[in-house]
Amino acid sequence: METPALSHGLARCDEAAWAHFHERYYGWILSRAVSRGASAGDAPEIVQRVYLRVLRHARTFRETDDFEAWLCCLTRCEVIDAARSGKRRNWLGEKFQHWQTTRSAGQIDARGERLDEALARLEDVERTLVSRHYLEGWSQAELAEDAGTTVKAIERQLSRLRLRLRGHLNLPDHRRPT
Repeated sequence: METPALSHGLARCDEAAWAHFHERYYGWILSRAVSRGASAGDAPEIVQRVYLRVLRHARTFRETDDFEAWLCCLTRCEVIDAARSGKRRNWLGEKFQHWQTTRSAGQIDARGERLDEALARLEDVERTLVSRHYLEGWSQAELAEDAGTTVKAIERQLSRLRLRLRGHLNLPDHRRPT
């Protein structure tokens, strides 16, 4: 299938075009994600998010080089987003892992109690969001799909929740210079 027909088919959500696209470009996008620094374990999810971007922003391309340059750009953006997300998740993820470990071992210390109290201050929906993301490992894309919203909306909501939890725990806001 030629690039104009393929890209036009993707824009129209044509099943045959998507099947051809997957067959031709899955490995290609995967290798570019890995070459941009994504781990082999994270790369398939990044490819899926590239697919979602293609679905949302599909348009007709006349030249293969232009189409592939666009795919490279989408892949680069997803790799960067994944890296940023990982850095943001790291701090709170570590705190939750510690909390979960101490809770399951029955050794809730003062920090675990403070974390319990901080979580109790959240609304049920917020607590569920935090729990699913940091404890159960749901991706932001999965959370967005479940909530019927965008990944960016979930990112913003998690960011605000992290700030609130830091405030409840009397921890510094790492975004502001001290």
